Amino acid sequence: MMPLLAVLLRVLLLGSAPALAVPPPPEQFSANCESPTYASDMLVCGDTSLRTLDARMRDAWSALDFAAAVAPGAWVEGQQDWFKRRSMCAFSERHAECLQDAYLERIAVLEALRLVASPPARQGTAAVCPEAPWGRATVRIRAPTTGALAIEDTDARVLAAATPPRPGSTWRPYVGFGVEGTAVRLTPMNGQATVCSPVEPR
Repeated sequence: MMPLLAVLLRVLLLGSAPALAVPPPPEQFSANCESPTYASDMLVCGDTSLRTLDARMRDAWSALDFAAAVAPGAWVEGQQDWFKRRSMCAFSERHAECLQDAYLERIAVLEALRLVASPPARQGTAAVCPEAPWGRATVRIRAPTTGALAIEDTDARVLAAATPPRPGSTWRPYVGFGVEGTAVRLTPMNGQATVCSPVEPR
């Protein structure tokens, strides 16, 4: 048997034994009410109105071909990224209100994506957004009939989906928008704001 002093020296020199690897949590796109593990899931599953919003969101997601509807590099939050951010509402003092606003934003965005992907294509107002990542190409701005404004490219794919910030809400839209005269200002969570102005008819 190895002497105790030798064991201690080995631990000091080599460090303690590596901890067992903890597998990452499984991908999740909506509340799991069969075996909720997140605090936000527990609240959603126990609240009728939030559970209804979760079901609406899940239906909107299931009806959408997200990869086909969204352009590469678009200002549109991925579903699991949104879900992870939604789960952070557990750290808000107004947990239920944060979740409600998160779901309302997501439903509006998903329904806007579905509208853009549905015929007739290329609807909306022609505009340019000179400082946007997609450059000075002419785009189309669709009015927020679902609650979310959509910017689409010439292939009828969404470049950005934005919702207006809710005053006093602890939830921030992934991309917010505001109207400035005839122009629209887009403000992403992680990036520089850009202004889209309508193209003057020739």
